[in-house]
Amino acid sequence: MGIKGIHIVLILVSVLLALVFGFWGVTHDFRGLGYFSFATSVALIIYGILFIRKAKVL
Repeated sequence: MGIKGIHIVLILVSVLLALVFGFWGVTHDFRGLGYFSFATSVALIIYGILFIRKAKVL
């Protein structure tokens, strides 16, 4: 697995951690942090899609 593959795996792990933390925050009365984590996971998903598109060109 090259550097591109490792980068994609790290993005996926980050998305999963942000989703889990967001769920935890919403269920434990830290709603602001939970919603921020959900927004971060959406931003990471967009970043991952853009990275995959660019990685195909490289």
